[in-house]
Order: sequence, then C-alpha cells, then structure tokens
Amino acid sequence: MQVIHNQVHDIFALSKNKFYVRLWVQKGFVRCVTLIFSDRYDLEAQKVKMDFYMNVGSFEVYTAQVQNKTPRFAYKFLIELLDGSFKIFNQFGLADTEENLYFDAFQFPYANEADIFEKPSFTEGLVVYEIFPDRFKRGKKEVHSKKLFDWDYCSWDVPGSEVFLGGNFAGIKEKIEYFKTLGINAIYLTPIFKSLSSHRYNVDDYFDVDPLLGTKEEFKDLVNSLHKNGIRIILDMVFNHTGVEFFAFQDVIKNGENSKYYSWYNIKSLPVDVQKGNYETFATNVNSMPRINTSNKEVQDFFLKVLKYWLLEFDVDGFRFDVANELDKNFIRRIRRELKSIKKDILLIGEVMHRSENFLMGDMFDGVMNYFSWEVFARYLVGKYNAEDTSRILADYRLKFNPVLFSCQLNLIGSHDTERVLTRLNKNKKLAMLAAVYNLTYQGIPMIYYGDEIGMEGGHDPDCRRGMIWEEEKQDKEIFKLYRRLIDLKKTSSALNSDNVKEFSIVDVLCFERKSESEVVYILFNPRKALQKVKLWSEFIVDREIEFFSTQQKIKNHSCYIELELNPESFEIVLVR
Repeated sequence: MQVIHNQVHDIFALSKNKFYVRLWVQKGFVRCVTLIFSDRYDLEAQKVKMDFYMNVGSFEVYTAQVQNKTPRFAYKFLIELLDGSFKIFNQFGLADTEENLYFDAFQFPYANEADIFEKPSFTEGLVVYEIFPDRFKRGKKEVHSKKLFDWDYCSWDVPGSEVFLGGNFAGIKEKIEYFKTLGINAIYLTPIFKSLSSHRYNVDDYFDVDPLLGTKEEFKDLVNSLHKNGIRIILDMVFNHTGVEFFAFQDVIKNGENSKYYSWYNIKSLPVDVQKGNYETFATNVNSMPRINTSNKEVQDFFLKVLKYWLLEFDVDGFRFDVANELDKNFIRRIRRELKSIKKDILLIGEVMHRSENFLMGDMFDGVMNYFSWEVFARYLVGKYNAEDTSRILADYRLKFNPVLFSCQLNLIGSHDTERVLTRLNKNKKLAMLAAVYNLTYQGIPMIYYGDEIGMEGGHDPDCRRGMIWEEEKQDKEIFKLYRRLIDLKKTSSALNSDNVKEFSIVDVLCFERKSESEVVYILFNPRKALQKVKLWSEFIVDREIEFFSTQQKIKNHSCYIELELNPESFEIVLVR
C-alpha cells in the first residue's frame, strides 16, 4: 500500500491555528483515515476523521480542515485497513506502532504570518478582460506621431511590432459601457509604457506612457473612470528585459565597462552592437530586448520604484509580470513584501507558461497565467486526451497547491501570445463555446482575451493581435450571449467562487463539481461527435431544486441521481440549490 503526504503540497496554514491537510492513499486498501494532532510540545492529542475527498488516478485523497489549540502543529495519520487492522503513517512512513511520540510526528513548527496565504478580497467573482491597447479601439483623438495602418490590417507583410493601428486610452474609455454590458469587472492592459514597438514589450521609459496611447493625465482619468464603474485595472510590467533606448542600456553602449549600469546586463563583448546583439537578450537573439539582471540589487531598487510609482500615483489594482519565470525569485519575494505592505489587496500575477509549483508557494505571486490547465483541457477538446486522463491530470496539478491560492490562478483560453481559441480549435464554434464554459467555471480567475467573446480568429503572434471587430454585423452574437450568461453566473454563484472543487469523468464526459454551503454546480462537457447519455449520482441533489443552464428549465429532484443527454459537442451546467 502506497501512502503519500508531501509537506510542501499537502499541508497549509489557513490561519494562525487552522490547518488544511491532505493524505494520498493507494486505492483499495483503506476503510477510513483519522488525523491525530496536537501542539508540537503539548502532545495532548485531538482526533478527527478525515473526509474522503476524491479519487485521482490510482489514489484516494483524504482531507481535513482542523482547528488546533496553538499555531504549533504536530500530526500523524491512523489508517484503518479493510481487514480491520490499523497502520500509523508518520514522517518515517508506515508503521504498526510508534517508536517515539515526539520525533515520529510530522511537524508544522509554527504558523507564522508569512505562512498564511491571503488572497486579495476582490478576487471573488472577478472576471478579467485582456486588452492589447494598440489593437482595441482608436479613440476620438488626433494622433500624428506614427503612420497608422488600416484597422482591419492582417496581411503581416510588415513585422507585427512595426504595425500601429492607433488604439489608445481614449478608445478604451469610450468602451466602458461595452465592458459593463459584457459584465467584466477588471481589465488587464499589456504594456502601456514608452516604446519603439506596437507591442511595447521593449520598454524605453518605465515612468511614462507611450504618446500614441495618450498622456499620463489621460491614463489617470481612464483609471478613475473604470473605478467609478466598478472595473479594476492590472498593468503589465516587463522586468526581464528592457528596450535598447532605455537609459541604462544607452549608457552601457556609450561607456562600456565604465558605465555604472554595466552590471545590469550580461554583455558578451565590447563595444555593444545592437545589430550584432552581443549581449544576452530575451529569448534567443531578440536584439531589441536586452535581458536585464534582476539579481542585481540596483536593478531591483529601480523596478520597485517603478511599481510604487504606478501603484501610488495611479491607484492601479494589480500587476502582471512578463517572463516571470526568469526573474530572480528573491526579487519576486521582495516585490510581494514591499507592495503588500503598501496595498494589501494588490493582485500579483506571473506569466509562467508551464507547470508553476515552485512559483506558487504563497511567498511570490498570488497566481500565474494558467496555461497548463488550459493546455490539458484543449487536448481533451480535440481528442488527444480522454475524459478520465484529463480529470486526473487537472486534479493532480491542482492538488499541488493551497486551495485558497489556486483560486487566484488566471485561467485563460488564449492571449496575445497564442492562437485565438477559435483558430486553435480549427474554427469549430461549438468547441470554442465549450472552452469558454471551462474558462468561466473552473477554479480560478477567468481572463477573456479581447475579441474572443465575439468569435474573433487569429493564428500565432502577430495574427492573434488583430484590431478588435466593432462592426456588430461581423460579431458572433451567439458566442457573445454565452459569455454574458457565463460571466453573470461566475459573479453570482457562490459555488463557482468556492475553493471546493472536484474533477471526474463519466464515460468520456468530463465533469467539474463546484460546491459551497448553499449551492452545488456540476459542469459537464461532451466534445465528441456522438450523443452521450450520463447518469449523475450525488447525495447533494436529493430533494433539491435543480436548474439546467442550457434550457433554464427548473425541476424538483427527489432521487440521488439525474439522467442527462449531452448532444454532440455540447455542455451542460447543473445548478443545485
């Protein structure tokens, strides 16, 4: 019998004296599990029967949330086997008896303040809308600083970074009513700082906005207008690299080793030559983006001044950090400490395009852009994974984290760095709608990439960055209506904002269970081309009112199961109240 308890992934302090504990036990051996715990010095033990939570692959997962007498927590597990015998599981493994009461126990020595993750209070019901400013809306403002391409340009015979459509702050402000109609309550802007490119990820001045977008006064007015309408704003910060016109890099070009900023960069040879790119860059040989050394304290000090400037002067609500996985981790921890001391509710999101366990321990980011879970679900949609494997992979990944922290993951189905969801799914509108359901019902903060809500298409960068389609006759009204309904459900459902989540499968139908004290929501997906008949068993649906999202039909259910027919490439959301 294999038993797993990982003290990195399976125990968390929820408050000073409250702890959340998981135990993984191989299927087919266990009748029940008891958690035995105490103060690590007192040893006057308390006992609580652990709840069977869910099956994940070949394991049964048991959980308990307990109130200890003190912040010092010693614990072990008493496992009753199916044959009636007992095993103790402690830090040395499985045993028939205990050798030493004190040294055998697992220890959470003390729940210090830094051990307790608190998510920003406004994240419940939060729905984020990502805007690529140059491509969203050209507001009513004369701009003469750049040659502007036609708004529907998408031939890409010119490099995307040199294509300017002229979207600006005025255009975003003009669409506040659109945001309210859609229902989103937060906006994430890709970089707005002075730059030579339209994407602005090669920043030349972190303390000024790009003049093509407007002025700092106009940006402050935009923030105030959004806040007055209940919409928060998140800025994109690029600290992995700078632009070549950034003052420090220019000084290195001019003064070489004598520059006071020489140690800010990894210069391979002198003199610095932008054409040759004889310095470390973002990615591989992206000469316009010299990589900056975030392990350097002077660099850290500079960027912290940048963050505090935009936080204090413009009252922004969060930051997203570009190429976050390559930043110095101690720098990220410093960012968290210093910003949270100024504004406790600031939301900190990292761009990590792979598994993120080592970035989500509660001491760095609140969340990351959850590309991993989306990739798993996308492979299910196109038939690369079946429902059983999908549920296992999703659950196994989610259960590496504090459940409170996982609620802060920025869920997405596309961004400025990927194909648009409709293109990714071979222009299959039905599957794109299933993706939208996943995005707005899975645990985390849903992020909608501008235009996905009206069915925009687009391949990889730069094609995914086309100008927003504003002609209503070209917008997909069915997709837009679905997004509006899903956003409303996300904002009003207590279950969809809880930390209680389960993934499971019925035949090849993937299912999510979301549960709060007053409500249970089941989300079922059938991306296949055949009708699927499923029987959903649950103790929570007996003598409860059930509403079906797709038809808005309501019934009173008196049995412990309901039968559903899922048409090909369809979904259902079952609300139990």
